[in-house]
Parts: sequence; C-alpha cells; structure tokens
Amino acid sequence: MKRLLALFIIIAICFAFITGCNKESDGADDALSVSDAGGDAVEASPSVDALLPSAASDDGSETGEQGGADDDADKKTPDLVPSPEGSTEDTAPDSQEPEASETAETSAAPETMEPSDAADSAPPEPSASETIVEESPSSSPAPPEASQPPDSPEPSATSATPDGPVVLTIFGGGVSAESEWSLKDLQSMRDGYREYTYSTTNNWPRYGHTVAHGVSLPYLLQQAGINANAAGLKLTATDGYYALFTLDQVFGARYAYSSHSASGSSGAVAVEPVIAWEWGEGSVRPENIRSFFGQSGPCDVNTSSFVQNVCKIEVLTNSPGSWSSPEASIASGSVSPETELNFIHDSMDVVKIYYTLDGSEPSYNSAVYNPSTSYFQPELTVPIILQESVTVKAFAAAYGKDRSAVVVFEFVVES
Repeated sequence: MKRLLALFIIIAICFAFITGCNKESDGADDALSVSDAGGDAVEASPSVDALLPSAASDDGSETGEQGGADDDADKKTPDLVPSPEGSTEDTAPDSQEPEASETAETSAAPETMEPSDAADSAPPEPSASETIVEESPSSSPAPPEASQPPDSPEPSATSATPDGPVVLTIFGGGVSAESEWSLKDLQSMRDGYREYTYSTTNNWPRYGHTVAHGVSLPYLLQQAGINANAAGLKLTATDGYYALFTLDQVFGARYAYSSHSASGSSGAVAVEPVIAWEWGEGSVRPENIRSFFGQSGPCDVNTSSFVQNVCKIEVLTNSPGSWSSPEASIASGSVSPETELNFIHDSMDVVKIYYTLDGSEPSYNSAVYNPSTSYFQPELTVPIILQESVTVKAFAAAYGKDRSAVVVFEFVVES
C-alpha cells in the first residue's frame, strides 16, 4: 500500500513537471510569434498614402520639384516685352497660370496709340489711334478717383537717386546733367502738377477731348536744369518711336477748346504740355506715362504729339530749322474765271497748310487746305476756285520744326 502511494506521488510530481515545461514552451512560441509579426510590420510595403505627395507640394515647398522659397527667389522674373505700339506687358512663362488679379489688370489695359501719322499706311477706315478721341469709355472699368501729388519733398535734378524704378531719363547738351526720374518723383512735383482737358484733332480728322493729369513739361525741364544751349526736344517711347518738338512748341502758347468739332471750335483756354500718368476720355485712370500737348489752333493735329510710354527726353542743341513754304500749282498773274489753285508741299501728309484769300496774314485759326491725308480722306483736299482777283497768303506748319515763312500769290481774274 505504501508502495502504491509513493508511486502515485512520483507520477503526480512528473505530471506537474511535464505540465510546467509545456507552458514555458508555449510562452516562447508566443514571444517568437510576436517577434515575427514585428518583423513583418517593419518589412511591410508602404501605404498608398505614403506614396502620394502632401498638400504642401502644390507650391513646391516640400516636394522639391519646383523648389522652395529659396529656389523661387533665384528664379528669373519675366522680362517686360515692349509692344509695337510702345506699351509694355508683363509676359508670364507658358507654364504659369496668371492670377485672377493679373488677368483683370491685363483686360483693363487701354488700346495703345499708333506712331506718327507719317508712318501710317492707308487703311480703309480710321485706325484705333485715329479714332481714340471718340471711342466711348463705357466699356472700360470705372476709373479710380484722380490721385493728388503726395506730400513728399520736391525732387530736383540734384537728387542723389530716384525714389523708385526709373521711368524717365532726361539728357542731352541742353541740360546741365543727365537726370533720372521715378514715377514717385514725378508725382511729388506739387508745384508742377497739372490737370487739363485737352481738345484733340487727328488726321482723319476727328475731334474730341482727353483728360490728363501729370507734371508740366516746361516745369519738369526746369527741374532737370535746361540751359541756354537748348534748341528742341526729342521724346522717345519704349518701342523706339520718337517725336520732335521746337522750344516754342513746348514753351509757347497752346490751347484747349471747350467746344471742339468739325463745325467749329470755341472757348480756348491756355494749357501747357504735360507728362501724364493718369489720362482718359471724359475721366482718368492710371496709365503708362504719356505726353500731351495743346493745340496751336483748332485744326492742329496734336494726337501725333501724344507719345505713349515715353521713357527718354533728349534736350537737343541743334536748330530744328523751318518747314519749307508751300508752292502754288499755277504762277501768279492773270487767270481766267474758275481757275483751280492747288498747294504743293513735299511733306503734304505731315504739315498743314493755312491760308487766306483776302491778303490778311494767315494764322493757326485760318482755313486749312489739307484737313486730312492722302491715306485717309484725300477727297477732303479740294482746289481753291478763283472767281475774282485775290491775294493768297499761306504757310506750312507741323511739329518738329518752326512754321514756314508766309508765301504770297497774286491772281488777277480776267473778266
């Protein structure tokens, strides 16, 4: 009996030992299983989200495809490309989409004026620049309030550096030294600030009005140090187009007519030429700087003096000379009734010929022989029919030279 009890105890002890070994083995297996699972997690393929670029990559700040802020700072800013009309537009790279504000600004840009009438070809209808004075501004965005020159120190040619990007350079033998001016410099010239409504005539001819705000050109030249050697001006645009002016055309009497049409003009008011940064028809809005001149008379084609995107003013020292006098198609003397008289000039499409038939001295208010040009409305240039004895006096005038000497023709109509 004792032997059976001892055997039972031995069997129980063995069973307990074997059971404990099995539990340890199971724990080791579980630990190994956990280790294997961790290895699988480390070696698992990345998720789909990990392969997608983050939202910040749209502006290139994290992905490196377009570069971050430092790379953007090294990128070249698109150059300003001058248009054939003398205006400039910001040209963005093809890969960039313009911002909404940039698109709105571009769409609001005004049409640019053409170069001088002498360089125009013969279109069947007037060009944009020839009709600009009569276009309705209703399709343009509402212009802002006219700005006034800021309260800042009055600049002068002795200023060390321009206050901002240079928009205008004045140079030449007719000034004491070359000077450069920013838009802020020009707007700071409180004593030279002018607001005018210019009457306008072009070569079609069309008549209208343009409002301009800017600095007086005579005042600006004084600030630039114009000297006694000055004899004329050359205004050059960003596209290379230029216009010439005598000193009298800059400093002499010029006018704007409050009532101005093909049937006549009245209400003359003296005005100065200006370099304007705001202008428009009826009201103004900020624009590229442009020169504006008043008229010597109602038929003076002053639109050719409106140089858009003017960037250089050269003060010349050489005398501009005078235009040649017009010639008559027939010699002075006796003529038969209904004889036709025509004027001849080697620059007929540039100059205007002013004349009288009563022997009085012609002026800029006298009749004009050639109101249009050969490439617009040549039919408006008609001969003068001599029906009685007359003394004809005439002169030719245009920008860039002094008016010609007055020429006299005597015609006796035989009865």
